[in-house]
Amino acid sequence: MDSESSETLTGMVLGLLQRLFNDIWTSPINLILVFLIIFLLVKLFLLKRTPTHSPSSSTVPPPLPKMAKQDLTIEELRKYNGTDSNGRILTVIYGDIFDVSRRSDLYGPGGAYSLFAGRDATRALSKMQLTQSLFADEYDDLADLCDAERATARNWHEDFREKYDIVGRLLKPGETPSVYAAEDSELNGTATAAGELKKTE
Repeated sequence: MDSESSETLTGMVLGLLQRLFNDIWTSPINLILVFLIIFLLVKLFLLKRTPTHSPSSSTVPPPLPKMAKQDLTIEELRKYNGTDSNGRILTVIYGDIFDVSRRSDLYGPGGAYSLFAGRDATRALSKMQLTQSLFADEYDDLADLCDAERATARNWHEDFREKYDIVGRLLKPGETPSVYAAEDSELNGTATAAGELKKTE
């Protein structure tokens, strides 16, 4: 009985394989599907076997060292637009200078927010617009902003403060720069309130 059932089972399996083989070879669609499945399995197998190469250290620039705190004029700020050899990128919101260099993909040349680089971004952020005319070449006292625009800019200031280091203040025309203690430079970004940094007398 066992030999008869094994012969019957073998006959059924061979019959199924023969029908499957005939169905594949007689239908072009089935033949294409089989080759597609084989191709995908081979590709999947090769992808698992192929080692992933990490980018070489020469293609990824090393992170910049922390910048010592310093106050800058609007003219000095413009130098920090990411095109200089050191790659430092600074932007200003509500008088605080933020070092956004670590996100050069966003703020550097060709980035989505490259207009921020080396500029005071307060007015543009307050109006939620990326327009060249909102990034002034001269000091902007922001006196004409309405309360809602000021609140929007303050929210952006808080957002930036959580992500980036504050490295100084934007100087008003004729204002003298503050001298920051070494420990303030090491803390790099602890603001007491929007627009205020701890300063040494």
